[in-house]
Amino acid sequence: MRKDQLYQGLIITIKSVINSDQILALSSKLMLISSILYNSNKNWIFCGFYMATKNRILEIGPYQSQILPCTHIHYGRGVCGESALKQIPILVDNVNEYSNYISCDSETKSEIVIPFIKHGNFLAVLDIDSKVLSDYDNTDLKYLSRILEMI
Repeated sequence: MRKDQLYQGLIITIKSVINSDQILALSSKLMLISSILYNSNKNWIFCGFYMATKNRILEIGPYQSQILPCTHIHYGRGVCGESALKQIPILVDNVNEYSNYISCDSETKSEIVIPFIKHGNFLAVLDIDSKVLSDYDNTDLKYLSRILEMI
């Protein structure tokens, strides 16, 4: 199955879950999204959100993984912190060649981080790690950004 087909199916699933008749808190929506995304790709070893705090530190939020993630990341540090500081998405083909990478797991080979901004407010970053080099491209960025917009 092509990536775009996979993501189109995921978007349908996520819409049905987060737009149900039941009103869900933001944390519940993020938990469900991280679970749906994580379980959709066998290469991914971490999928979750780092939440913005008032003191410019990202704090681990809802996530799915078999690894123990970093719990706090300062803005500007690592891929997540850099994305938070600059409020831009970052795709890393090879984390071992990225000078500002913070290693939480030796299996991680590539990473994508996308800021979650709602109504002009920076709320979090979506962080996904893969055990495969160059696992992320503009297709991932397009659909993952669209998923964040749905929240």
